[in-house]
Amino acid sequence: MIGSAYGVTSPVRSFSETLYLEATLKAGQTLELPDAPERAVYVASGSLKAHGSELPTHSMTVFSQETGVCITATEDTRIALIGGKPVGRRFIEWNFVSSRKERIEQAKDDWRAGRFEKVAGDEEEFIPY
Repeated sequence: MIGSAYGVTSPVRSFSETLYLEATLKAGQTLELPDAPERAVYVASGSLKAHGSELPTHSMTVFSQETGVCITATEDTRIALIGGKPVGRRFIEWNFVSSRKERIEQAKDDWRAGRFEKVAGDEEEFIPY
């Protein structure tokens, strides 16, 4: 969908080295992951094995930069492969992610003060920080 893998390049414009693809694997099928500085596999349905570990449905596994990493479907499986060039250090707190801690503090203040737009279709409920 974005980036280059398996000899194919997406026409989607990106502003850094990005990799995003989806795949459906049949039970027993093996897929060698493309090399990328950072990469992870999200198992949308089914399950995989990698390096002898089970990767169940709705799990995300982050892989090292090791080359030749293979995943094997233990049942019919749908995955998303996400990766690319590192974007640098990120701070995470609650639902906020930023490269700067002060932006997270500002977002927390804005949330508490109700300065975020309401979520479409969920305008009634407010989840306090």
